[in-house]
Amino acid sequence: MTTLEDIARVHTGWIIWRSDVGRWWATRRGAVDLEAIRMGCAMTLDADDPEALAAALDAQAELTAEFAADAG
Repeated sequence: MTTLEDIARVHTGWIIWRSDVGRWWATRRGAVDLEAIRMGCAMTLDADDPEALAAALDAQAELTAEFAADAG
C-alpha cells in the first residue's frame, strides 16, 4: 500500500494530506499559470485512495513537463 509519506517523497512540489472523511488530496506548493491550466495542469487534486492520487500526480508531472518543453 502506498502511504502519504511515499507520495510526498516523490512529489515534493505538492502538499499531500488525507481529509477527515478519508479522501486523499494534493495541492501545488507554487502557482500554475493560466496557459498551464488550459493544458490540464491542476492546482489541487483529490482521489479515493493513495494509489489513485499518486497516479494523478504522475499524470500532472507529465503535463507539467510537456508545458515546460512547449514554453521553452
